[in-house]
Amino acid sequence: MAHRLIEQWRIGLRRWILNRLERDNPAYQQRIINDLDKLQRVIQKGDVLLVEGRSEMSRIIKLFSSSHWSHVAFYVGDELTQSHRAHRSDYLSLYGHQAKSLLVEAYSGQGVTVAPLYKYRDYNIRICRPYGIRPDDLDAVVEDVIHHIGGRYDDQNIIDIAWMVFSGLFRPRRKTSHRICLGSCKEFQVICSGMIAKAFQKVGYPIVPGLNPLPAGQRAQSTNPYGAKLVMRHFSQILPRDFDLSPNFEVIKFNLIGESFAYRNLWQETLSHGEE
Repeated sequence: MAHRLIEQWRIGLRRWILNRLERDNPAYQQRIINDLDKLQRVIQKGDVLLVEGRSEMSRIIKLFSSSHWSHVAFYVGDELTQSHRAHRSDYLSLYGHQAKSLLVEAYSGQGVTVAPLYKYRDYNIRICRPYGIRPDDLDAVVEDVIHHIGGRYDDQNIIDIAWMVFSGLFRPRRKTSHRICLGSCKEFQVICSGMIAKAFQKVGYPIVPGLNPLPAGQRAQSTNPYGAKLVMRHFSQILPRDFDLSPNFEVIKFNLIGESFAYRNLWQETLSHGEE
């Protein structure tokens, strides 16, 4: 009986802490008003959406990762409403015409869920697109991410990543192996970036891999854009910022695509002669 009460108290405390961490930060600043219509026209299936979150949890992730990006979602478009999908009618009922523009994401307290693209209309966001990926590999990545819907969020993964980052600050000579798994290391427990990284890595697509050093005197391989063979970093070590830092993902500035950039007309105050 006492054991059950302690367990209930532990679960309740964890839920209270998570609820506190998921509260919006009132100091959040949106840097641009996103054009949702243009976003929907530009974004493509398989794109990665980086998000600067509003919550206290997001602020903590941004702090230890030294990055604006605290969350990442994977765009599947209308894939979940195709005729062969088991829960097609559920998504159509939930999201209506927005069901053609869906994301798969992982959140603490919620697990791996589906959300409409317009959810992030009022957030600071960035599209990252895998460059040169084969169509069949991209299809495999989409299927793998969809396969994780309903999975659990790996809170231990976030704790282990934070510990790895902070221990590296105080003990800079200590390095974590590229292949070590951080977190629970269970099939259906993931964080947002790890879930997406895992899907890309299954088809051999690199995000921020380790570089195998060249032997002394050996020149970089001209046919290899990295210059040397790569070592795959365990997916649980990947953070949202890594998709932005990756040399393989194109950054898509969707708000400016197809527009002339009359930047001198953007300011509230008219530019003086000396500023022109």
